[in-house]
Amino acid sequence: MRPAQPRQTLESAFDPRRNSFGFLRIGLAMVVFVQHGLAAGGFASAPTAQYDPAVLAVDCFFAISGFLITRSRVQVRSTPRFLWHRFLRVLPGFWMCLVVVAMVVAPLGWLHEHRTLAGYFGSHPHGPFTYLIANSLLVMRFYDIAGTPRQVPIAEVPGGPVAWDGSLWTLFWEALCYLGIAALGAYGLLRRRRAVVGGLTVAVWVVWVLRWLVPGRLPALLAGDLVGASVRLGSLFLAGALLFLYADRVPFSSRLALLAVALTAAGLLCPDGHTVISLPLAYVCVWAALRLPLWKIAARNDLSYGTYIYSAPVQQLLAVYGLHRLGLVAYFLACLAATTLLALASWRLVERPALGLKNRSLPGPGSRAIFARTRHRHRGSSVARVSAIPAQRRGGGERAAGADEDPAGHAVVGKQQQGEQDPQEEGDAVGGQHR
Repeated sequence: MRPAQPRQTLESAFDPRRNSFGFLRIGLAMVVFVQHGLAAGGFASAPTAQYDPAVLAVDCFFAISGFLITRSRVQVRSTPRFLWHRFLRVLPGFWMCLVVVAMVVAPLGWLHEHRTLAGYFGSHPHGPFTYLIANSLLVMRFYDIAGTPRQVPIAEVPGGPVAWDGSLWTLFWEALCYLGIAALGAYGLLRRRRAVVGGLTVAVWVVWVLRWLVPGRLPALLAGDLVGASVRLGSLFLAGALLFLYADRVPFSSRLALLAVALTAAGLLCPDGHTVISLPLAYVCVWAALRLPLWKIAARNDLSYGTYIYSAPVQQLLAVYGLHRLGLVAYFLACLAATTLLALASWRLVERPALGLKNRSLPGPGSRAIFARTRHRHRGSSVARVSAIPAQRRGGGERAAGADEDPAGHAVVGKQQQGEQDPQEEGDAVGGQHR
């Protein structure tokens, strides 16, 4: 009688260099591109947020991000280093996008409407320089520049936004999730008290239930749109984080994936169902990334971030110039070509060079001590074949707050060497569009 085969889990199925997270990210970015292109070109009215493919793509982005960013936090271990990595991944590309929109895209739109650039750079209150400064910290305070873009299909719809790049709103929420994971790691809760993340997820679901069942009896703070966005996006990010933290226990199963798909479809029937589907949707995303044999796609050039941040301004600008009147095919091909060129330039000229700074020493009095300890541990460690997902500690006492390194004598499985480039570190799952 053959011995029973061990049950495969997400941990045993995960290979950091042979997975399809890159393919999923670019695929989700293209879903957003197509859906928003239909609205920007006036080819289709915006669907309800409940069943909008672009909104569902945003959900997937945050679930994937929860899985990968939690893995990054456990591996990096130093809170300043983790935050430095996240800064390099998001902000340089974001800042360059603001500059391109304010100094290239919007002026071309203004020039088409006014036949001159006179008045553009001195416009007030939503001028180009104010756009750069006011939005520089990821909080998008306004989306138009000098009242443009005007006379485009999406702006002519009643209640339609006047915005060049409305997609950028999600980056602020993504950054908040990073800060939350950084704080949990700093207090040692990701490796030694992972049930705390489960408790936070349950708390978010409780708030969602209360907003659904007794919306009129909640305090104004819990009933507001700010909490609504926090509940939706936070639950998705936490669901992805949970799958990583319990990867050694969660089965890697096609049957479970089919059940998760069914639960996701059923959950969308609920009011604001994006919260209730968070865990099954996260499982579907992670399962697909580990099952699909498409790991070579986006392995060298990760265009998902650039596609996300540049698709909206490209679509709006081409609509300003009337390319949508040539028909859907011509409009989409032109938008895709321009977006791809900008995404490729963003990756090669901004994002990848910024990521090359990841292992630079951090400024500050404590940075030398941090890296001295890191180098000492690397010299004394033996070379061994380790799992791709760091093992979680079970039980044991908690270290002092702020100490996110393991006690002496306890190795972290799957630890990344300081100079090693992790392919999953190259691209965060950020992006999407608010509806």
